[in-house]
Amino acid sequence: MSRALLSALADPERLKLYASIVRFGDAAEAAAGKAGQKHLARLIKAGLIEPLPDGSFKADASVFQDALAAETQGEEQGVPKELRPFFTEGRLRSMPMRPAVRHELLAYLVRSLFEEAHPYTEPEVNQRFATVHDDSAMLRRYCVEGGLLRRTKDGASYQAA
Repeated sequence: MSRALLSALADPERLKLYASIVRFGDAAEAAAGKAGQKHLARLIKAGLIEPLPDGSFKADASVFQDALAAETQGEEQGVPKELRPFFTEGRLRSMPMRPAVRHELLAYLVRSLFEEAHPYTEPEVNQRFATVHDDSAMLRRYCVEGGLLRRTKDGASYQAA
């Protein structure tokens, strides 16, 4: 799935808002306030929803079909050429043995999966890594050790470095 779609749906509140629109076409309660309006704008920008003249919203499922079509057209979309051998159908299938290549791959994952200056809980980090590999703990550990993710001393929060 494209980075824009993943990023738009990565925030739990934005995901709840999107689910409400998919199910009911209504976002009134979830979209209240400044934060809700920002979430709506992000979903619109990603092409996930479109505003209707009556003030309601319509979810556009074709955006997922388009993303799937782009992913299945040969090469891994958005993955740097030198890292493509490690991916199959958008999933990380093996880790590079060479430390420099491993670091480059992990840096690519952090850039792709995390917003800068946004704190994430450990379950959120694991959830994001799980979209590309089954061993999210390994990816999290490598990223922290490689200086790509910063972890608070109490381990409660992570942030892209």
